[in-house]
Amino acid sequence: MTVLNKENFEVSLQNRLNQKLNSLLKNKNIIEESISYALSNPGKRVRPLLIYLVGDALNIPERKLDSIALASEIIHTYSLVHDDLPCMDDDDLRRGKPTLHKKYSESTAVLAGDAMQTLAIKIILEDENLSNENRVKIASFLLQTIGHEGMILGQDQDIRFEEKLKVSKDEIIEMNRLKTGLLIEFCILAPILISGTKNDAWQEMATSVGISFQLIDDLLDLEESEENLGKATNKDEQKNKKSAPIVVGIIDTQKEIKKYEDKTMESLVKLGLNSHPLADYLQDLYRRRK
Repeated sequence: MTVLNKENFEVSLQNRLNQKLNSLLKNKNIIEESISYALSNPGKRVRPLLIYLVGDALNIPERKLDSIALASEIIHTYSLVHDDLPCMDDDDLRRGKPTLHKKYSESTAVLAGDAMQTLAIKIILEDENLSNENRVKIASFLLQTIGHEGMILGQDQDIRFEEKLKVSKDEIIEMNRLKTGLLIEFCILAPILISGTKNDAWQEMATSVGISFQLIDDLLDLEESEENLGKATNKDEQKNKKSAPIVVGIIDTQKEIKKYEDKTMESLVKLGLNSHPLADYLQDLYRRRK
């Protein structure tokens, strides 16, 4: 895979993902139709982009990354569908369109989210471009990432923190790592499972990008308009959410993000990737609120 520039790469990826999605779902029933609706909403596709960019840095053929990239976007979308439910964050708007439970029904949204989890794992386990060993490794890694000790636990902490009067910065960082950061980490580290080149620099970069991604999102919730974000804003304050900017303040949150950004850039230098398109893309992620 040759990456000419980030813009061309993003367009190419969008087309590639859409082709894969269209071949997966035939909209034969309401569940498939609702999944298609959720996945077709325009998004940034951050997670699959990271997979392909890391894969490019490691000279992994694109065909060996397709199922992982597709699974990451499906899992991310499932988490949004469930997060938007009335029993969770109760949002009516996602990516500029009605949330799935508003478009269809709450029960359909719950079932579609459940189906997306199994669909993502199925796609990886049936990928003939991966060895049997890598299929099992990657599927297991993804299940660990999103399960009761990972993303789901982070979502639970997010809800329970609403009832607490005081939450520490460390608790917020850990919650962010679980509910958002771990899936980002998966996207950076899964290609490394294929190449067998994992080291401390990759792990530190993955952790830094994952945690800071949610910190930036929390700042955007306070600073950006609903039109720009494509979803409701200022909802964290209204729902007594314990996000970093609300608890420790905007300035301290910005300092925390800068700390993780510096760690990310240091890791890229250690890996010899500071001139690779991955470095440009990560810098854009950090600058999306500047």
